[in-house]
Amino acid sequence: MKTLVFLRHGETDWNAQGRYQGQTDILLNDAGRVQAKQAARRWSHTEFDAAIVSPLARANETGRIMLGDRALELVTVEDIKETDGGAWEGLVFTDIAEEWPDEHAAFRLPGLDSGPVGGETPRESGTRTANAVVAALVDADVLVVVSHGNTLRAAAHLLTGRDDEDYATVPRLENCRAHVLQSNTGAFGSFTLTQTSV
Repeated sequence: MKTLVFLRHGETDWNAQGRYQGQTDILLNDAGRVQAKQAARRWSHTEFDAAIVSPLARANETGRIMLGDRALELVTVEDIKETDGGAWEGLVFTDIAEEWPDEHAAFRLPGLDSGPVGGETPRESGTRTANAVVAALVDADVLVVVSHGNTLRAAAHLLTGRDDEDYATVPRLENCRAHVLQSNTGAFGSFTLTQTSV
């Protein structure tokens, strides 16, 4: 049995302000560090075989806090960083909705093929993330993936192999919450989403 724990990073000031972060490298704030410590306690009884993390600082710090003194290497994987936010990065969502009302509405539906203007779609970032996760599972049975809300949500959906219309049924991840997926084989499209927002 292959198990994935998709953990979103802790809060940043941009999260608190309602700004689209994308791949802009924003640090955790104090609330985010507290959230990461709480996640460490929630997951303290889970024995992970491996841990991979986005190269962005907010995810890296969350992973380091979350794993604490475990004898487990936190491996940085470029392909699990957040969806490229294009022209939306750094803007508050109210301004995005005013400037690009149709694109913003399609993104919020959500739609796998509706992404930030000039950036990636969830399908694009989710596919690169899902492929990286499947590759990391070759040598692990229980893998924690510390990354970002949009790309983790899309990757979770794609790994289940469900229809595109079902994408909206995968809940958005709050800061330092996780989705758990399991598969007998670890193959792309073979996973079941067994727990959400834990």
